[in-house]
Amino acid sequence: MKVITIESETYKRLVRKIELIYSDIKKQAKENVAPQPDPSEVWLNDPDASAILRVSKRTMQRLRTNGEITYSIRGGKVWYTLAEVKRLLPGRVVRNNTTKGGKP
Repeated sequence: MKVITIESETYKRLVRKIELIYSDIKKQAKENVAPQPDPSEVWLNDPDASAILRVSKRTMQRLRTNGEITYSIRGGKVWYTLAEVKRLLPGRVVRNNTTKGGKP
């Protein structure tokens, strides 16, 4: 094994440079992280919303008619907020409560 010796001042400069590089990398990593958009500000059109909920276009119309989902009509198209679509997701889950024999 080789042992390399350096002067104390040289070692301290090397450590400071390493710390500067580390802090720059951390800073760049923070800047590169894109902030998550607010779900109440993201708008989805009718096909996208129905695809997320895995329902038909007719079911989307039924949800609007029954007042189960809020929406906006702009330019002749129906739009939903992502927050509103996410709110409906838990209610659309179907649980499988069958036993091994296939009977509930």
